[in-house]
Amino acid sequence: MTRTNGCAGDHAVVLGGGMAGLFAARVLADHYTEVTVVERDRLASTGTARRGVPQGRHSHGLLMRAAEIAEKRFPGLIDELIMDGAKAFSAFDNFRAVFFGNVLHRSATGRSSVAASRPFLESHVRKRVSALANVAIWDDAAVAGLVAADNGVGGVRVLRRETGDEARTVHADLVVDAMGRGTRTGTWLESLGYPRPREDQVPVDIAYATCHFRLPLDAVGGDRVVLVGPMPSRPRGFGFAAQEGDEWVLSAFGVGKEHHPPSEPDALREFAAAFAPADVAGVLHDATPVDDVATYRYKTAVWRRYELLDRVPAGILSIGDAMCCFNPIYGSGMTVAAISADVLDAVLRQGAEDLPRRYYRRMGRMLRTPWWLTKLSDVTLPSVPLGSGGVKAVLHAGMNQVFRAASGDPVAASTFLDVLNMNKTPFHMMRPRVAVAIGLARVRGRRPPDPGVLPERRCLARRR
Repeated sequence: MTRTNGCAGDHAVVLGGGMAGLFAARVLADHYTEVTVVERDRLASTGTARRGVPQGRHSHGLLMRAAEIAEKRFPGLIDELIMDGAKAFSAFDNFRAVFFGNVLHRSATGRSSVAASRPFLESHVRKRVSALANVAIWDDAAVAGLVAADNGVGGVRVLRRETGDEARTVHADLVVDAMGRGTRTGTWLESLGYPRPREDQVPVDIAYATCHFRLPLDAVGGDRVVLVGPMPSRPRGFGFAAQEGDEWVLSAFGVGKEHHPPSEPDALREFAAAFAPADVAGVLHDATPVDDVATYRYKTAVWRRYELLDRVPAGILSIGDAMCCFNPIYGSGMTVAAISADVLDAVLRQGAEDLPRRYYRRMGRMLRTPWWLTKLSDVTLPSVPLGSGGVKAVLHAGMNQVFRAASGDPVAASTFLDVLNMNKTPFHMMRPRVAVAIGLARVRGRRPPDPGVLPERRCLARRR
């Protein structure tokens, strides 16, 4: 493979073969002579859920910006995904979202993406990365620790279980930590004499429950994805999406222990149907699950603030959830991984000197806005122990006005979607055209309840 950006070094090692690690490997292949991806799990040739991705059975999809980056890095990938069974959707045609009881206006943003399972997406991206001539993927391999070097890290110790050998040293010019939210890099660096980064946290205590159903593609008309977000009076929500294999996935969630979804299929369907749009509630009532319910609990969103360290070790950096993991209801994990790889590419184009520090500074600037935006959204929920009652009320009122505007105005809806997908900053919501729409929504007061969104007790009464 031809490297067009010069050679930053002989060898880069990526710890973790998930989406963040694969995006990183793709970028590093343009800058290093060899790239090795070390993955703890044994990887199947087909897309199946694996232990190292406990959220793998739950609803996934590429946010629209992530899809754009994936297509840039792997030309033709989106068409390949669709040809193999992923379901295409766009904000205008077949994507329905309900926020605070307001149905988002179907705005022609010109952006599209695909809905598919996490194992399906990952296996297709991994196939593309494996085809790169200078990339090797070692699966069923455990990372035993880091190898110290002058001013930082010079490699890793790896145990390949298939050989039964003891851990061996693998030297590297750069080590990329893509081991996810459970990464041990902070502990390893501390053992080498480096400080841990500060961790900013948002305690969310969210639980997911997921089940799959065999349903026709037109089960809810032309829509391929239906999202219902949480609200302070009902901190529950769900995603219902078409996937490969003629299946639909229901991933319901609740924020706060008393709102966690049940783990039994019939109870889960009733849980979601209680606040679902009428057509979705009807489909769920009659649908037969094809698997057991998978559950997943996520207690705390974490941002490891490497950019604030006075002493940054050379030769190692973190990417994706290993650096910042958001509340999963925002579906931003793969998007942050893709953007992080773009940032890594940009700093490598400027040279390998002081690489980690330059990378962390750029990532710190990039993450600041989505972190605070999602944090403010989380604070509105009563079980999140941040903010006073007055602060929660003010935030709720402000967000409700934005959602009202986005339900009735195409420009407000389009701008909001771009912010949600990290294509624009929240400051774009303050531009005159959008600000006027938000102001009008406030003047007009609360929109009438959408007839397709059932109040909880009405839905339950209908089911009895």
